[in-house]
Amino acid sequence: MRIAIDLTATPKSKTGIGRYMLGLLKGLQEEDRENEYYLYAQDDDLDGFGIYADNFHMVPVKSKILRRQYIRILWEQIVFPWRLRKLKIDVLHCPNYTMPYTSRLLYRHLAVQGTFHDMTYFNLPECHVGWKREMFKWYIKRTARSCDKILTISENSRKDIPKYCRPRNPEIAVTYMGIKEDFLNSVPASGDQLAKYGIDSDYILYVGTLEPRKNVPGLIAGYRALPDDIRARYKLVIVGKKGWMYDEIFDSVNADPALRGNVIFTGYVDDEDMLPIMHSASAFAYISLYEGFGIPVIEGMASGVPTVTSYGSSLEEVAGGRCFLCEPKSPESVSAALASALEVSERAKSGDLAALEHIAAARDRAAFFTWDACARETVKSYEMAREQRDR
Repeated sequence: MRIAIDLTATPKSKTGIGRYMLGLLKGLQEEDRENEYYLYAQDDDLDGFGIYADNFHMVPVKSKILRRQYIRILWEQIVFPWRLRKLKIDVLHCPNYTMPYTSRLLYRHLAVQGTFHDMTYFNLPECHVGWKREMFKWYIKRTARSCDKILTISENSRKDIPKYCRPRNPEIAVTYMGIKEDFLNSVPASGDQLAKYGIDSDYILYVGTLEPRKNVPGLIAGYRALPDDIRARYKLVIVGKKGWMYDEIFDSVNADPALRGNVIFTGYVDDEDMLPIMHSASAFAYISLYEGFGIPVIEGMASGVPTVTSYGSSLEEVAGGRCFLCEPKSPESVSAALASALEVSERAKSGDLAALEHIAAARDRAAFFTWDACARETVKSYEMAREQRDR
């Protein structure tokens, strides 16, 4: 098959869907040397996807044009189908909810697979900017009706999708995301690495974009509810770039003397520093309100750090009984889970067998999720999309 993947909406700073594509492309290059892949990406980011296999071809599009969203949409609907037709593409993978709907008229042979990561535009509308929320709700409904195959990243998302749209093909495939192997083999952070980000004590770590769905205010409230002696020993380190509606996060810290100086905001941290910083944490906390998968949870487990996450959505599914679970909107529940994780961390340092077994079991759970397995299942999904189009 000749398979195209639309990477034109992927920003240079790879978070969320960008990280999914980086991992999937790595797995596909390892697992599939038979099909030919054509990767449409903006010409200022052609080296950002780690492509090395001979059967993977970068197809540049002009970034000066496509970095403007409305022009990218016009390109997708008018120009893209003709370019796909010229290359005789068999399957197009659209990982960002939308697709070239005009291809149904301009290139009927083309099979389209769409990845739906989660349904937060529907079930957590308050966590999205209004115009963007309504636009993506329309995209999701239209893509579901038009594409030949929907792929998603957890059983929880697979169950959610039919609640909000009517898929043309109701057989939704699930391909779990994977762990970057470096997390399983990371080493502790050096003193210089910690000092670079103002970390000068033991710490609880959060990694993620500062946006409403990630529930950073809930984590801060849970940290605030810890006993004074625990907060005096462990700081809360928040790693991640600003997304939107983040003012509440900084205001809550600045207004509370018990938090000022105890909560450290590092901003974005690259992997060279991120892996050691995660490895050196006493506990890792990711208590999002809802996730399609929640890859930071398996990164925390893989790093050998007792991990706290939320009941519900895919997070409990991914944790597989190896994390400390909490109600994300309850400071008392969050606080109790953090305290339990810190206790296991301390016991492990002293060689406690049960604590070490907990950490080892969590690492084994994280190792279950691989990008190679994700790639194999994705290729099967491409084949099913092609079969669906040929019917």
